Amino acid sequence: MPDQDNDKETENQKTAPETVALDNPRQLFKYRFVTVIGDMGENVHKDPETLFLIGSLAASLIEQVKKPSWTKTKAALSPQAYNELLNSLKDQANQLAAKGKTKAAYAVEIMALSLIAPTMLDDEHIASGNDLLDTMIEDTIKFYRQRTASKKSMS
Repeated sequence: MPDQDNDKETENQKTAPETVALDNPRQLFKYRFVTVIGDMGENVHKDPETLFLIGSLAASLIEQVKKPSWTKTKAALSPQAYNELLNSLKDQANQLAAKGKTKAAYAVEIMALSLIAPTMLDDEHIASGNDLLDTMIEDTIKFYRQRTASKKSMS
């Protein structure tokens, strides 16, 4: 007869998070991507400031590219524009983090993760999370626009 304690250990081992190799950029990206998707779903909606920052950045980017949505903005980027935007986001996130502006750095990171994710759609977790993250970003754009519209109407 199997020992119930051993069954619990085996069950816990199955659900334990996988070890992330810090020297494997793809695995590190996947870990961070999945973590951020979970955080966006569970916590960020409770933080209007972070929602506003994500929406503000995303709205600014889509206005620069003159597309109606974040998804269409990503799709419209040339390889050169993609690389320039990704490098800009990386630099911006690092500068914000160094200044202790963690919410703003997080907003920039989310945009970078969303930008990179379509290049890794062969991974089932990233593929399933990609559309979800884009939808979440679109929702933050709506939130940002509603907030700024209501402030303008109050003026």
